[in-house]
Amino acid sequence: MTAKNKATGDGVIHNKVNQAGELTVGVIGNPNSGKTTLFNSYTGTRLKVANWPGVTVEKKQGAFKYHNHVYKLVDLPGIYSLTPYSIEEKISRQFILSDDVDVIVDIADASNLERSLYLTLQLIEIGKPVVLALNMMDIVEERGMEIDLHRLHEVLGIPVIPVSARKKTGLDVLMHVVSHHQEIKSKSNHVVVYSDLIEDKITKVTERLREDNPDIYNPRFYAIKLLENDTEIMENCPVDVSGIVDKSYETEIINQKYDFIERSSFEYTRKGTVYR
Repeated sequence: MTAKNKATGDGVIHNKVNQAGELTVGVIGNPNSGKTTLFNSYTGTRLKVANWPGVTVEKKQGAFKYHNHVYKLVDLPGIYSLTPYSIEEKISRQFILSDDVDVIVDIADASNLERSLYLTLQLIEIGKPVVLALNMMDIVEERGMEIDLHRLHEVLGIPVIPVSARKKTGLDVLMHVVSHHQEIKSKSNHVVVYSDLIEDKITKVTERLREDNPDIYNPRFYAIKLLENDTEIMENCPVDVSGIVDKSYETEIINQKYDFIERSSFEYTRKGTVYR
């Protein structure tokens, strides 16, 4: 038996014990990140295509074996954020939070890294195992440039694997890391440390969440979304935040995430020259 995070009908992740078996991998990323190409490289024609319940957005899932274990891959809609402004964002977040996703594979466009990392930071805050797959590394290399992968891993605290879905390179290494999902632990689910004001409010909302629901898994994520006045989370976590949340802090939280990305110096280099 292995520990696993499970969302109940209230949309909140709780700690749950689950029997080891099929591994479910949520494949997520920005539009045009090469996410579906990578998904197809693993599943080939062994896939099932339907619509997500109640909407006309396509749902693709497939299965394959890796070292005698069955892996179920779900190709989530391409999104830029986990804030559910679009139906695609709503579907992707609900799936990650509400279904038995063992590992999240975040496909990032290595040639446009800073834009991709905003979603990565949100995924880390959820608290589930995340593997960052840097796709289109072949394009970066063709430009005579390189990315400091060690720096990325060091700052984000998650595995960072260079791949090329187009050339099918790095795919075996990526799945090897995914197969060790129980060992994937971010150094912290709050890689981004916000301003003192916001951190103080996160702490206070977290305490109220734990009072109402002692079994809640990673209340920090839900506290941040409540500070953003996220309607769906507010409905699923009807906790009293009066005296703490006096307005929406979404803009501040977004800006501070991007400040973190810029401040962390994720850089391209070519012959000693730095490109941001």
